[in-house]
Amino acid sequence: MSEPTPWRDPGLQQERTVLAWRRTGLALVIGSLTVGRLTMDTLGAAGLVPAVITAVLAAWVVGATLRGGRSAIAHPDEPTFDRVLRDGRVPAVVAVAAGTVAVVELAAAGMRIATL
Repeated sequence: MSEPTPWRDPGLQQERTVLAWRRTGLALVIGSLTVGRLTMDTLGAAGLVPAVITAVLAAWVVGATLRGGRSAIAHPDEPTFDRVLRDGRVPAVVAVAAGTVAVVELAAAGMRIATL
């Protein structure tokens, strides 16, 4: 007799997903602070404020992934399979943070091009 095949891989998908979001949050913290520093001479405080706000949002992403179990809920089809992302807050915050960093960098590039 062979053992019944589980309908999903019992691997560590949840843990890998949490680690991936945590790495993304850490990268956004570093990236936003770097963009803030690099655009400070071009945009001044106007570039620094969004960078700091983005760093705070990214730090929230890291904190949300560190809390892990609080944001997990049981899957309705399999109660032992927890969903890491109960709602779309973490991906939405990552999208807003990445978009803000991009807008700040584009504004700085536009200012540099305008001064040439």
